[in-house]
Amino acid sequence: MDDFDRRILEEFKELERQMGRMLRASSLTRMIPMTSSGGWQPAVDVYETTDDIIILMDTAGIDINHLAITAEKNRIIVEGRRNLPKRGNVCCIHQLEIEMGYFKRTVSFPVSVKFDEPAFECQEGILEIRLPKQTKSCSTP
Repeated sequence: MDDFDRRILEEFKELERQMGRMLRASSLTRMIPMTSSGGWQPAVDVYETTDDIIILMDTAGIDINHLAITAEKNRIIVEGRRNLPKRGNVCCIHQLEIEMGYFKRTVSFPVSVKFDEPAFECQEGILEIRLPKQTKSCSTP
């Protein structure tokens, strides 16, 4: 592969990364909130094991002590605020991608859980909420 072909391949790889970021940022749940929410919504993954429902939420830059987590039937509501550090004398902004301010994210799951035994942990900007299921099995989509 010559230098020209290598540069074209690198440009396509960069375009693919940028398109992936753009598509993730404009996902359906961000474009059309299914429930009332704040100004933005952190990304969430939901997993099911035979014993638990596991919710992972991107909480980078959010003070864990300022999160409010509410449990209702087969869903939880996480509310909080991300404030970015104050910047000094900024004369020009070249790029803004980090969403900030108040958020409210509702996460529903397909099975009944025990809200009296939740486990919460936050490491490296990822909040993990583990909720034991009422009955031990995996639901089928």
